[in-house]
Amino acid sequence: MLTTSAVSTWVSSTTPVRELARGYIAGDNLGVAMEVAADQVFKGLNFSVRFLADRATDRHQAAACTAEALAAINAIRARPELTGTAELSLALTGLGLDVDPVLAHDNAVTVIGAAQEAGILVTIDDEGPGDHDATMQVQRRLLKEYPDTGVVVQAARHDSLDQLDELITAGRRIRLCKGSYTGPPSVTLIRPHDIDLRMASCLRTLLTSPARPLIATHDPVFVAITERMMSSLGRTDVEFQMLHGIRPLEQRRLVDVGRRMRVYLPYGTNWYEYGIRRLVERPANLWLLSRSVVRHR
Repeated sequence: MLTTSAVSTWVSSTTPVRELARGYIAGDNLGVAMEVAADQVFKGLNFSVRFLADRATDRHQAAACTAEALAAINAIRARPELTGTAELSLALTGLGLDVDPVLAHDNAVTVIGAAQEAGILVTIDDEGPGDHDATMQVQRRLLKEYPDTGVVVQAARHDSLDQLDELITAGRRIRLCKGSYTGPPSVTLIRPHDIDLRMASCLRTLLTSPARPLIATHDPVFVAITERMMSSLGRTDVEFQMLHGIRPLEQRRLVDVGRRMRVYLPYGTNWYEYGIRRLVERPANLWLLSRSVVRHR
């Protein structure tokens, strides 16, 4: 069995895998990302754009990340064909969470306010276990001020069901994913089987709630389960979400059968770190990405 360390060493030294990782990034800059977004919208998909910023270690870096988010809003507004299709995914670490949670909150307010004026959705990303508690504290404040802000629940966390109990309210946009961040056993489930069981429990809780489910998964089992539950519950407001470059044919299939589908478009010069982390943190992702390339789906 490959360890995370072994996979990391192999990934970092393998040129084809480096290129594979790059293939799941929408571009090095905002202009390229907007072209990719327009192409996805032409194909019937909605999109969520995220700037791959460094963790802000000072106020200048946090201001730069905030400015990039505002630039993304302006770029979307400038393209009429993107109207009603866009979402921003915000990582609070880029907005200054490490510097001062109040700074991250204030920068997020600036971005969310501008996005609302432009008719663009915003979702706050949940990052690694070390950032979770601080992110949740800022998020609670933001939800009181901007209740339409989307939130993320990672099923692999031990407290994922408790998070759903806290967050579920009528119409709230809740993105449910398995979670790509591995934490200590005291914080996250480790065995894939246990994670799948928890994902199933979270999925059932979310789909039978009055919240707006955003199901972020590439797992064909959970896509199928979600579709069956949608049919049995008569729900038409469920949105599927997948990463750019993973199972594009399945993304189109969902659109073709009338499902809402949003593709996650990360961009920026930090693509290498992001892409490699996606491959390494859960070795199963490497198999999924390789299979996606081989089978073109």
